[in-house]
Amino acid sequence: MATVPVLGAEHADVLARARILFTDVDGTLVGPGGTLLADADGRPSTRTAEAVVAVNRAALPVVITTGRNRMQTAEISRLVGWRAFIAELGCVVQFDRSEEPALLAGDWPSDALMPGETPWQAIMRAGALDALSQAFPGRIEEHAPWHVDRYATHVLRGNVDVHEAQRLLDELPLPIDIVDNGVIRPPRHTLVDVEEIHAYHLVPRGASKTRAIRLVLDRFGLEPQHALAIGDSASDVEMADAVALLVLVANALEDERVRKAVSGRDNVAVTRGRRGDGWAELASAWLEARSGRTA
Repeated sequence: MATVPVLGAEHADVLARARILFTDVDGTLVGPGGTLLADADGRPSTRTAEAVVAVNRAALPVVITTGRNRMQTAEISRLVGWRAFIAELGCVVQFDRSEEPALLAGDWPSDALMPGETPWQAIMRAGALDALSQAFPGRIEEHAPWHVDRYATHVLRGNVDVHEAQRLLDELPLPIDIVDNGVIRPPRHTLVDVEEIHAYHLVPRGASKTRAIRLVLDRFGLEPQHALAIGDSASDVEMADAVALLVLVANALEDERVRKAVSGRDNVAVTRGRRGDGWAELASAWLEARSGRTA
């Protein structure tokens, strides 16, 4: 399994060229409990918030790129002063808060949806949730309350064999993928004898953060060489295909699936800090590299 280099001087050139950052939220930007004002261990800290302010002061755009729904992502973006975002794993792309979002359904043909139907409704109609619930009784459920107000994707929680789950989904009349978004710690659930709980997303096949990033770069007239991304999960590793450098926060490598996903990729680095501390570490390195470039 490949060793991931620590973010450092060898990455200065790519950081200096970067003009935009795509960032995951949970496990990456925020601390335990989803707060920006805590360190990786949950202790009160302003380090990450100060890093956000520093990046904003430099007028460098940051685009939240997450599995959260549009309403959640819009509110987080507004609170931290960012204008564009990608929600629902690439199915909702907001180029600017003053515009209507682009709503995407992956590779689904236009006739996949009934008149007035959303991909979220189509996934329900196809029987995806019923199939998984019947196959894995007590081991998977909707990730309440974050499962509501969604356009294209369903978010679930539990612990199932994703290969078997995908096999079941492949038997449905619509092409639907299940994405394991890593370990979570919900305050409450009704799962039975499940110790390690994962978040799962059901998405239209072809939808991805990577595809949405490319759309944003094209809209802003930027190339992959101008872009950075940061995340903490195996699904975030795919962002490396659309940017010059993907940075993982240190806690990402605690997940074996992440370590496997980075194998063979030469544009991935890892911070020394975990969660928001790692985010602040990248922000500091980015600003320092750009300062040297413009000096």
